[in-house]
Amino acid sequence: MDSKFIRSLEDRARNNQARIGIGIGKADAKLITSLQSAKEYANLVVIGNPPSHSDIDCIQSDEPWKKISELLADGEIDGAVRGNLPASKTMKALASQFNIKIRRLALIELPGWAFFIGPVGIDEGDAISDKMELILEGANYLQLFGVSPIVSILSGGRMEDLGRSERVDRSLAEGEFIAARASEVGIRTIHRGILIEKCRGDDMILAPDGVSGNLIFRTLLLLCNANSMGAPVLMDKIFVDSSRARGNFDGPIMLASAMASLK
Repeated sequence: MDSKFIRSLEDRARNNQARIGIGIGKADAKLITSLQSAKEYANLVVIGNPPSHSDIDCIQSDEPWKKISELLADGEIDGAVRGNLPASKTMKALASQFNIKIRRLALIELPGWAFFIGPVGIDEGDAISDKMELILEGANYLQLFGVSPIVSILSGGRMEDLGRSERVDRSLAEGEFIAARASEVGIRTIHRGILIEKCRGDDMILAPDGVSGNLIFRTLLLLCNANSMGAPVLMDKIFVDSSRARGNFDGPIMLASAMASLK
């Protein structure tokens, strides 16, 4: 996907103006002020305990990680963004509220290229079945936006590295297996081995596991200044995860509002 994909999402969000809830635990005036620009994309409501002088709608809660899931389930908001709430508490509440296994794909924008990467949760993608579900659900999700995805599978080495390490051998075998199974169901899938540089231009990148996926994501976002739109949870309702290390939440809020336009 090129950057036109991101621009199309921005247009969808501006036109839709969905009611998007964002979780804010502890926040100073600077963080709340940074939300003003996101009002371009959505009708915002802050869930938690922001400063009292905020002019953005607010629903007070001492347990905002639970409240945001409840509001989403009840249809009182069209979509939700984690904001700066604790990841573990928020994901646990979301999984319990909707009886789902959390699977996320992070949307990254680099110059001239946008792509999804997963798994990005350190406890996600450990089993082959988890990775297959991530590919299948992610492909279905991308197709909603009119994208016929090309998926890159990463593993621990090149094919000629077979025999150097049992761990690498197992990773390579998994990569070959997953690529073959995904191709059988009609998803254009390529096993790239460890050659992440060969993934440029593809629509989805599947890391070997959640730890390596999280490291790739954090490297791009925090060291290379990539633009992150957040990580949608693959579920019927709209929930976009967001790193607490962000300077603002424009991207995740825009993505949530754009996704709501498809409902």
